[in-house]
Amino acid sequence: MNKNFHRPLILIIGLLAFNCSLYAEEAPAWEAGAGLIMFNTPHYLGADQSSVHVFPLPYFIYRGEYVQADRDGIRGAIYDSEKLDLRLSGGGSLPVNSKDSTARKGMDDLDLILEGGPTLQYKLYHGDHHIWRLDLPVRAAFSIGNDGVHHQGWTTNPRIMYRRYFDHWTLTSTLGPVFSDSSYHGYVYDIDRGEVTPDRAAYNAKGGYTGSRASLSFRRRYGRLFVGTFLSYYNISGAANEDSPLVKTDDYFSTSMTIAWVFAEADKRVGL
Repeated sequence: MNKNFHRPLILIIGLLAFNCSLYAEEAPAWEAGAGLIMFNTPHYLGADQSSVHVFPLPYFIYRGEYVQADRDGIRGAIYDSEKLDLRLSGGGSLPVNSKDSTARKGMDDLDLILEGGPTLQYKLYHGDHHIWRLDLPVRAAFSIGNDGVHHQGWTTNPRIMYRRYFDHWTLTSTLGPVFSDSSYHGYVYDIDRGEVTPDRAAYNAKGGYTGSRASLSFRRRYGRLFVGTFLSYYNISGAANEDSPLVKTDDYFSTSMTIAWVFAEADKRVGL
C-alpha cells in the first residue's frame, strides 16, 4: 500500500468528519485554518484490534447557497424546503495493513474507502437551540489503492439526528441501523480459499444488516481556536455476517479529538 498516495485522502476524510462551526445565528461565509486530528479506531467492523492515527488537519468551512462544506461534510443541495432537504454527502474509512491485524494476517490489505451519495433529510423539529432530524442516506463505496479505484457496493444508515446548541458548545448525536449489500460486506469479510488457515475458514459475505451505530460529539470555538471530541459506538450483534471468522467482537467504541486554529475568514456573514 502506498502510504504517500493515501495521506491526502486521509486528511480529506478527517476534514469532512470532524470540522466545527460557530454557535451563533450568523457565521462567516467561509473559514480557513489548520490543526491536528487524532483517531483511535478498530481496524474494521468486528475487529478486536485498533490503531491510533494522528494527522495534520486542513480546516475549511464554506457556507454557500448551493454547496456547503461544514461539520456534516461536503454537501450539495439538490432540493431544499422548510421540512425536506435532498443533499449529497460523503464518508469513508481508513486503510488497514493486514500485517498489523492478527485476524487478517496473510490477507490483502484494506484500502482507503470513500463513500458518497444522496441523503434525504426530514426536519422533525427545529427550535432556537436544538434540532431533531431524520436522515436517510444511500452511499456508493469505492476503494482507492495502488491498483486504482474500484466500486465496493452500497450502504445506508437511516438515523435520527439530534443537535443542541448551548453556551458556546455544540452537541450532536445520532442513532440508527446500518445496512449494506454483499459486495460492501464482502470487501471486509470475504475469505478466499488461498487465505484459509486452521483458524480461518473460507467465507462468502451476505448482504443485509451491518449493525447499529450511535455517536456523540462536542465542539466548541474559543476565539480562533476550535476543539472537538467525537465518540462512536457500534454493535453488530445479529448482523448478517456475525459468523464470519474475521468478526472477533460484537461491539466497540471509536474516538477522535481535533484541534484547529482559524487564521482567515470572510467578512460577510450568513444565517445558520
